[in-house]
Amino acid sequence: MRKRHHAFVAGLFVVVLAVTAGSALAAETARKPCLCQPMIRPMDGVTRTTFVASVRYRDPNGIAPGRIVVNISGNDYPLTLARGRAYDGIYRARLTLTEGEHAYYFYAENAEGHSERFPRYGAKPGPWVGGRARYNRQAILTRGGVHFEHGTDRKTYTFTVHYRDRDICKKPQRVTAVVDGIRHEMKLHSGTPNNGIYLYQAELPAGPHAYYFEAFDGDGECVTHPAHGFLRGPEVSEQPNVRPALSDNRIIPPTGSHRTKYAYTVHYKDADGDAPSIARLYVNDIAYDLKLASGKPHEGLYIHRMRHHVGWDHNYYFYFEDGRGGSARLPASGAFHGPIVTR
Repeated sequence: MRKRHHAFVAGLFVVVLAVTAGSALAAETARKPCLCQPMIRPMDGVTRTTFVASVRYRDPNGIAPGRIVVNISGNDYPLTLARGRAYDGIYRARLTLTEGEHAYYFYAENAEGHSERFPRYGAKPGPWVGGRARYNRQAILTRGGVHFEHGTDRKTYTFTVHYRDRDICKKPQRVTAVVDGIRHEMKLHSGTPNNGIYLYQAELPAGPHAYYFEAFDGDGECVTHPAHGFLRGPEVSEQPNVRPALSDNRIIPPTGSHRTKYAYTVHYKDADGDAPSIARLYVNDIAYDLKLASGKPHEGLYIHRMRHHVGWDHNYYFYFEDGRGGSARLPASGAFHGPIVTR
């Protein structure tokens, strides 16, 4: 019986101790004040603008703040009660600021020394203050690069960069990729003009290359990526050229009169995707330019139409160059005979 009594007393003591500790902890937590609805308005202006900083202070134990301030760029500005009660009310300060980009936080401490800060660490960006005109925050260029970093002079290389203007009022005057010292205008690929990815595509000659990005925001302020120097790449090697091929040559019709208009056609194909730099038909050793009739420039049907004088001795051949040192002649030597032209 005595053992049960002792066990009961011990258990009761533990319960009382737990309740007392919990109450003490709750009381300790309850004494900490709270900061709600923190704001500064407006968030941008000029040195003559009156900025209003406000925050709601609440203390669960009904204790008024011994100190409550807004800290802007390292300077404390005291807040005074504007509405409500001292332990539960809106505190406010009216102030002017120097020109520049600022950051702020709110801090309060009650009479018992318990404090709260918003945000708990760091500072919120703003306000932004100009001299006589609105403060222009510098735009930001990030994630700049090129795809691919290695390849041949036959590949298309894609330069991309992300542009963001924190003012979000005017689109950039221009965004450029400076490749080997030459500026190339970039086009918006995705997103919005003030917060999007810009793109430039080009084929590059064989050899090492270097680049950087440059942008001018709506107010004409320049920003580069990287901020200093340049980025290396891509490394481009020369791809051997494949000669073009000619086939399926025809005269339509093969015979006719001197009033007939004859169509000379030939099929051109370049495995490298090169359009012809020269596409000619030679009739009786006189050159005529051929035009694309169907298909693509690097793989299509070329044509030339003309009339002839009466005769049985006409001859012709085709000659093409791909602009990269490759050429094709059909036939490889000599000439085709035709057409036969009568009265």
